[in-house]
Amino acid sequence: MARQIRWRGVLSPDTAGDGRSPERTTWRPGAPGSPVVPPQSILETVRLLQVGAVLSLLEIPRALLTRGALHTAFAAEARSQGATVNARDLDSIVTLSLTISAAWAVVSAVAWFSLAQAAARGSSWARWLGCAFFGIALVVFFAGLLPTAGLFARVLALSLLLVGAWTLVRWWHRDSSAWIRYTNRPTG
Repeated sequence: MARQIRWRGVLSPDTAGDGRSPERTTWRPGAPGSPVVPPQSILETVRLLQVGAVLSLLEIPRALLTRGALHTAFAAEARSQGATVNARDLDSIVTLSLTISAAWAVVSAVAWFSLAQAAARGSSWARWLGCAFFGIALVVFFAGLLPTAGLFARVLALSLLLVGAWTLVRWWHRDSSAWIRYTNRPTG
């Protein structure tokens, strides 16, 4: 007698495939009256978003530590274009660039922390906004930052991209989706 293959059980991630009862793989709110605890994937998402915020704030000391290299790069660019720039103007350009970098780092950190709070609350719009921010970060990294930034800036940006990618993986996990559906359900 030929062995019969049950493809649904073998290929499906929601059963063991050997006839046993399905394993509990999706988050559920628990018994009525008990405190509702977010799933592990949401907790990891929140922590990853907080790590992203801290990494964003590391841009400030990175910018200050590489001030000399930035000064040299601006001077070399001015020479390559045939422009004559005095030291005062060059210092002003470097200071403006560092100020913009620091302001952008603070704005990015606030965005990361805000998304972490929204993720903990189970906000569905925050997940989509996180996807949009990640897409923008990819474009900025590959189109603008990768060809022009120094090694330290590239490593920091790449670590932010990796944290962002893993955040989205955890945020779109089925338990996270179940949490978001549960927290956004109509009450009444």
